[in-house]
Amino acid sequence: MRKNLLLSLLVVCSTWVYSYAQDRKVTGKISSAEDGSALPGVSVVVKGSNTGTNTDADGNYSVNVPSSNATLVFSFVGTVTQEIEVGNRSVVNVQLASDTKNLQEVVVTAIGIQREKKGLGYAVTGVDADAIAQRSEPDPLRALSAKMPGVTVTGGGGAPGQATKINIRGFNSLTGSTQPLFVVDGIPFDNSVSAGGAGSFASNTGASNRAYDIDPNNIESVSVLKGAAAAALYGSRAVNGVILITTKAGSKKARKGLEVTLNSSYNQEQISKLPEYQDVYMQGSNGNYNGGFIGNWGSPFPSEVDRVNQENFGGRQRYTKDVSLYRFGPDKGKPYPAGFAENPLAPRPNFCVAFPDMCDQYGNGLPYALVPHDIVGGFFQDGKLIENGLNISSTGDKTSLNATLSRMTNEGIVPSQKGTRTSISFGGTAVLANKLNVSGTVNYVNTTTDNPPLGAGFYTDYGGYGNEGSIFGRIFYLPRNFDLNGLPYEYPASGDNLFYRALDNPYWSLKYNRSTSNVNRAYGNMTLSYDITDWLNVLVKGGINTYTDARVRSQAKGGVSAPLGFIRNDNQTFTEQDYNAIISINKDISESISFRAIIGGNANQRARNRQIVTGTDIISKAVTNASATATQIVNQDSRSLRRLYGVYADMQFGYNNMVFVGLTGRKDWSSTLPVDNRTYFYPAATFSFILSEALKFPAAVDNLKLRAAYGKVGSDTDPYNIFNVYPLGTAYRNYAGAVFYNATASNTLNNAELRPEFKTELEAGFEAQLFNNRVGIDVTWFNSDARDQIVQQRIASSSGYDYKVVNAGWINNKGWEIGLTLVPVRLSNGFEWNSNVAFTRIRSIVKDAGPQGEIFLGGTGSSALGTIHRTGEPYGQIFGTKNARDSEGNLLINETLGLPFGMATSQIIGNPNANFTLGWTNTFSFKGFTLTGLLDWRQGGQMYSATAASLLLRGQLANSTDREGLRVVPGVYGDPGTYEAILGDDGQPIKNTTGITAFDSHFSSGYGAYGQDEVNVYDITTLRLRELSLGYSVPKSLLNKTPFGSARITISGRNLWFSTPNMLKGLNFDPETLSSFPDSNIQGFDLGAQPTTRRLGANLVLTF
Repeated sequence: MRKNLLLSLLVVCSTWVYSYAQDRKVTGKISSAEDGSALPGVSVVVKGSNTGTNTDADGNYSVNVPSSNATLVFSFVGTVTQEIEVGNRSVVNVQLASDTKNLQEVVVTAIGIQREKKGLGYAVTGVDADAIAQRSEPDPLRALSAKMPGVTVTGGGGAPGQATKINIRGFNSLTGSTQPLFVVDGIPFDNSVSAGGAGSFASNTGASNRAYDIDPNNIESVSVLKGAAAAALYGSRAVNGVILITTKAGSKKARKGLEVTLNSSYNQEQISKLPEYQDVYMQGSNGNYNGGFIGNWGSPFPSEVDRVNQENFGGRQRYTKDVSLYRFGPDKGKPYPAGFAENPLAPRPNFCVAFPDMCDQYGNGLPYALVPHDIVGGFFQDGKLIENGLNISSTGDKTSLNATLSRMTNEGIVPSQKGTRTSISFGGTAVLANKLNVSGTVNYVNTTTDNPPLGAGFYTDYGGYGNEGSIFGRIFYLPRNFDLNGLPYEYPASGDNLFYRALDNPYWSLKYNRSTSNVNRAYGNMTLSYDITDWLNVLVKGGINTYTDARVRSQAKGGVSAPLGFIRNDNQTFTEQDYNAIISINKDISESISFRAIIGGNANQRARNRQIVTGTDIISKAVTNASATATQIVNQDSRSLRRLYGVYADMQFGYNNMVFVGLTGRKDWSSTLPVDNRTYFYPAATFSFILSEALKFPAAVDNLKLRAAYGKVGSDTDPYNIFNVYPLGTAYRNYAGAVFYNATASNTLNNAELRPEFKTELEAGFEAQLFNNRVGIDVTWFNSDARDQIVQQRIASSSGYDYKVVNAGWINNKGWEIGLTLVPVRLSNGFEWNSNVAFTRIRSIVKDAGPQGEIFLGGTGSSALGTIHRTGEPYGQIFGTKNARDSEGNLLINETLGLPFGMATSQIIGNPNANFTLGWTNTFSFKGFTLTGLLDWRQGGQMYSATAASLLLRGQLANSTDREGLRVVPGVYGDPGTYEAILGDDGQPIKNTTGITAFDSHFSSGYGAYGQDEVNVYDITTLRLRELSLGYSVPKSLLNKTPFGSARITISGRNLWFSTPNMLKGLNFDPETLSSFPDSNIQGFDLGAQPTTRRLGANLVLTF
């Protein structure tokens, strides 16, 4: 018996030894098919066994395989899985190609859940780090422009840190925020602007939104949840969609070993385009030179006088070169030398005392050459954008660590304009001995901006609303003969403003009229996760997000708009805490039925404090605090606290890996709603059918999926809209120094019966991959209704209030989203052409604007011009004055003046919503070289342009030089009293024959800023080269004797070219600008914000 047992053991052992002897080692390297770079973390598995490994930081692997018939399976997130027979080889090198549209792809969905894309019944769009980083763009939102269907991004202007607006699938609120919820590493991330306050609305376009605190080079990936079904788990804050951002610190992507990445870039930027100015006519009016006039309607420049006289008057001396007279002394009343005039600053008080070398002994300004000056080109400078980042990552079998340090400095195109961002982040994961998974991130960022006034500027006071308006309103409209860049702008002794008119000189404003912001932000999270069984997991996550924003708005003494000067301190604090507890179930019910589910609870608290103090009559210029002024007023001292509790569940059933059905539900308790209405529930259901698994298709069809989803999302209101509150008004001090506040009653009656808003949405679509994943199609149709809007309804003033907060209003959004990916060319030598298209068509209609049928939002400072919501009309129409016309559409002309006249009341004059948008990205790669270009096409939509209105008003553009003689405005005579056409003896309208000058045509109620608003509304169809980059990855063979694991250099440009064929000729205006702060509902207005820029630079990435 013992002998037989020994023989049996020897046979088994010899068999095992023989088997082991047949195994052999196979090594190799895995790299990217696009750029040849090494791919760490690639899974390498011997097919049909549990034997496998991952590639190291250099993309190398080593694995034992059987001696015969072995097949290796290579798989990596975002790439095409490859199966390769080993044969007799001992070295197997593989290049993996991108496959971002594969249905097997795992995507991040709500609450950070990872799901296979094939099982989702709704659209999820994502971009990875390569599409965001190294793009000459420090704003993470602008880096997303034109890359995702259904997502609209609008930049506020070209200033460092200037705000950006982002909308997903239209608009879901008439008066509230339409911005999506941001979630960074699983924690809500406040993206508000908090503009306005005690300042004029005009300052709002210069503010930053807080997503600017995120460094694009620290982003690992971005996913966008667009529909109600996709976002329902996030609760009421997700009514406008969700943007999920995973940073490198919060990423769980495998990186074996230690890796250090250095990222450095330098970019220069310039104003994107300048108007085409005319240099024929000088300052003045009606063809006469006037050194104190704001427009260019004077006589020709001396260098143009002879030509203009010859071409228009047959050589008759209509104009002369003697246009200015001496004011004092023996030459009083005599002309200055031909081609010269008195220095335009000489008439200002005490000028000759302060600048005796610029005056004669009698007090006349010295002769000043009348020549055109490049005012705008000389004012702007080349800006700089410098970014440096250091990332250290280390991953072992059970632990990982990631640390990032970055610094961004952006010097703007305006002198003394600057923005900075310094951030540091740490993230890590660990699997403890008790199998408890621990992960967390900690982030700190400091963001600063320093700008002159950037907000809305308007023609009514020649360039701005007092001290709040944009300086660009004066820079762009100055007379061409005024040497802004060469003449002094302040009195040397006092520092007081010096300008040719009673306005603040743009250079004086640059120096003394400033807006600064200093944001310190900290955010982070910790997650504890434990696998109770192989199918049951418990997870607890908590996070905090807090920041302070110290803003200072100051103007020194000596200006025109605020002679005593002022300092406004605006201090804001925001803190958000968010906690989730989740139970996850992942268990197959049978071989054909799969089951996935989560059950969770959420607690969220948000606290916001704000204090605004304005001090006037500055005592010390050295102190930028309201305490350094003679008088202080507390404009605002507010605190708000809100809480939201929710429970939620999400489950998905799958059948044969082919049919998937999902159900979602969430119930919230909101502290901002009345007790009886503060609890609300919203469900969602999804369906996904992998048609290519059920039916036999031609070989050209790789995957085909049909999907549909229905979702409902509720939304609460802002704090303190239930009961009437009495906010503290201005603070005063009595004779003893005690502080008293006056409490004021609001003109709005709050409502203790408010109900939550609800948005319902139905979406359907399909996804297909064809021709071995060379063609990918993703099409979505959606239709959503946002009802029970919480708005202000006008009520009878006899009630003691003007408005009441009510539930009213209904917005319908419907549209199409099409994503298309193509690989038109893929050659054996490594050349590849990838093409991606993102198409969006949305129609947002106001079905019900409330009991009055309309809501006027304003937005321009004028009650006759602004944004309006009206029942039955598209969302956010342009409302303004309109020329009177007869029944045939002919302009009605004032017979005496020869000019059109307007209707008695404002009307809808434009629709700012685009017909469609399309982004087209093309990437060409070959042997380490990568060329990428992004074209951005916006079709349709209209904008009221104050820039065009003002340039026309002041005769600045090159197309205004045809101004000699009279012109007749096409139209018929009309009666301004009845708004009817005047009929002749034949009963027909009488055609206009009254001639007017070009000056009257543009500087009155004709075609400039003083005309009806409709004449300055333009179609803003735009074709833009959004991005262009050329990158090169240095071959590994050239780096073998260096400390570098990889090296890549990229030359990139942004906004290098754009065309607006339907705007005013010669204006060269970039319509990508905000009308107000980004979370407002005002749209369709250019009010003189800072122009956009174009950038060109280089980026270097090194890994060690």
